Amino acid sequence: MASLQSEAGCQSNDLNNQFPMEVESSLRFPLDSSMRIIFTGYYNGFGVEVRGIEEMSMLYHMGCFGKSTKSKSRPKAIKNDESPQIMRKRQYLKRNYWFKKFEPTESCTESNSFINHVDSLLTKLLKDSASKTNDVIDLVSSDDGDTEQNDTVESKDTFTYGKQATVVIVPNSDSEDDNYFLNLKPKCCVNRIKLEEKLMLTKQEAFFLVYGLGCLQVLDSENKVLKVKDCWKLFAESDSSFIRKYVVYHYYRSKGYIVKPGIKFGGDYLLYREGPGINHSDFIVVIKHEYDDYNTWLSILAHVRMAVTTLKEILTIEVIEPNANMTLPNDLNKYTVKELLLTRHLPVVINAGKD
Repeated sequence: MASLQSEAGCQSNDLNNQFPMEVESSLRFPLDSSMRIIFTGYYNGFGVEVRGIEEMSMLYHMGCFGKSTKSKSRPKAIKNDESPQIMRKRQYLKRNYWFKKFEPTESCTESNSFINHVDSLLTKLLKDSASKTNDVIDLVSSDDGDTEQNDTVESKDTFTYGKQATVVIVPNSDSEDDNYFLNLKPKCCVNRIKLEEKLMLTKQEAFFLVYGLGCLQVLDSENKVLKVKDCWKLFAESDSSFIRKYVVYHYYRSKGYIVKPGIKFGGDYLLYREGPGINHSDFIVVIKHEYDDYNTWLSILAHVRMAVTTLKEILTIEVIEPNANMTLPNDLNKYTVKELLLTRHLPVVINAGKD
């Protein structure tokens, strides 16, 4: 059992005492305020999104915070990268459907005139040259049906658009045919729907950066900066399990672990010693409330089986709330965390080893 309690009026370096005594005097890194970097996040109802490329890169590489909305895990956006994006044909047609469905009505007139102008340029280009190596597909000219009905697409002028809107369309690769690359025939296209990459922070990650490290400011839908207590109230009201999850998140973050969501492995968190990009996770964390009916043989064996299959270990965490009245988040240090490590022992293997 590890307690997060501490004596009043002091800050301890003990690993079992990880919560600051006061919200506004929480531990900040670096301690010199003139060197402190404040990141900006926007609350969207589910979590907090970070939009700046430099901020995304720093938050992920200095603690593996968040998950990219476009990449598999870490953000891959590069500032001033002029290389075109490679996109499958089905993805391009899906964005075409989005454009036609969600484009604002005010821009319809401008779009129609633009299409007519590009059509005239297309006619002239087709008459002047038969080469199609530099053809550009306009997003609004492609049919929005399924991929089987869109084998041909119209070509548009390349120089009408900037480099940021240029993408390379390649055929779909559903089959494992060896001739796929021989018949690739990529085309340079114009995509007027650009999905910006963002770094999504969970509520626990965002509040740890706000409260524990003091390096993040959260803005609401009206672009107003939320205070620490406002963030706590907002996150706690939108998620009934936020308090328990944050207590556990703060506890293991303060011990030096990289804490990531563990729903993929049937738990609440995954614990990494060095980060997802370096090693696999070591522990699956399952949070249990002291009043929950969790300790059944069925649930325990299911979690242990999952851990053995994935070469991990199960940590069952019980968060005990204090009986006294509390003012949160100031009194988070009064919570207590109990840890239980579950392992699986096979009697046959143990007896065979003794022989």
